[in-house]
Parts: sequence; C-alpha cells; structure tokens
Amino acid sequence: MGRFSLEQSWEILKTYFQSGESSTQTVRNLRKKFDKKDVPKTQFVDQFVKRVRETGSLLNKTTRVRTRPVRSTENIAAVAQSVREQPSTSTRHRSQELNISRTSLRRILHKDLGMNAYKVQLVQELKPHDHLMRFRFAQWAEDRLIEDEHFYRKIIFSDEAHFHLGGYVNKQNCRIWGSENPHVIVEKPMHPQRVTVWCGFWSGGIIGPFFFSKMSKETPLQ
Repeated sequence: MGRFSLEQSWEILKTYFQSGESSTQTVRNLRKKFDKKDVPKTQFVDQFVKRVRETGSLLNKTTRVRTRPVRSTENIAAVAQSVREQPSTSTRHRSQELNISRTSLRRILHKDLGMNAYKVQLVQELKPHDHLMRFRFAQWAEDRLIEDEHFYRKIIFSDEAHFHLGGYVNKQNCRIWGSENPHVIVEKPMHPQRVTVWCGFWSGGIIGPFFFSKMSKETPLQ
C-alpha cells in the first residue's frame, strides 16, 4: 500500500465512491487516469478502502513494534540467578553467556540488583601459634609506651614486595558480585618461591631497599 502518493491515494478513494463502491469498476475507471503500471488491483482497492475506514487517514501508518527493554523482569531474574551460581564470573563472560550487552548488564547489577564488585583480599597466612605471638607483642608494646611516651619514635615500619615465580591472585582482575561484601580471603603460603624487595622507615629516615631471594635469605642480592 505504500507505493502510491497521497494524491494517487485520494484519486483511488474518490473513484471508488464514484464507481458505486465497486472495486472492479474502480480499477476499470482508474485505467483512464493512471499509467498502466500504476493501476491497482481489485484486492488492493478493497484493502485500501477498509484501512481508510478503520484509520480515517489516507496515509499508510505502519505500526511500530516496541522493542523489548533489555532491563526486563526476565533479564534481571536471569542475571540474579547467574550471580548466585557464579559470583566471580567477569562481566564480559557473563554478558556473553546471557546475551546481554556489558553496559546493560552493569546497569542491572548496580541499579536493579544493588550489587557492587568487590576485590579479593590477600592476607598473610596465620599459623595456630601466630595468634598468641601477636597478643604477646601487643602487650609488650603497650608496656613500652607506658615506660617511654616517645617509644613510638623508635619503631621501624617495614614492608616488602614479592616477585613470585609461581602463580598468584591478581586482585585487579578478580571481582565478586553481590549485594553485600562476601569478604573472600585467599591464603598464601608463608614462603613461596619468590624474590623479595624489603624497605623500612622510622623517625630517622628510610632503610633500604634490600633484595632477597628464597635460595639465599641471609645475603642481600646485589
């Protein structure tokens, strides 16, 4: 129905009523007014007149199909179930599995499910006897502060960076989705194969840095 102009559509409708509302006679009369290739068929005339009576318009108004929103109830439920089953799956893999764009997936996670991405915490593995040692050290430090109020100036703070020869958990690439922080902890061995860089500082300045390997703990690397 979309191949006729507005003027042609009006001529078809006018001719139809002038022809006694007969589609066959309308086609015959239109052969005198239209080019041979433009003359409509009787089936078209019937459908055209019916549409004009229903819509009250000569224009062929196409019905727009409303696209289904990505953040639908079904998609939100699917994302929620996916997170429950595999909370540590990345948004890239999850969007591929659910056939949802990463942008829409993030909106569902944040706005609809109220979830955030939490990092895995890396902590030093504690042995059973370590808890007692820490408690004793805390008591000892408290006693020293009572004896000398400037004792904290004599404390050396130190830290180290480990270059592992084996695998380790990369906190930047690991996320766990959930409405609450799951407080996931990954324990690491106390002495893995690695090279360690140690540095300390206190009120008098910086100490180090020093480099150590597991094969030679007593002698710093040059």
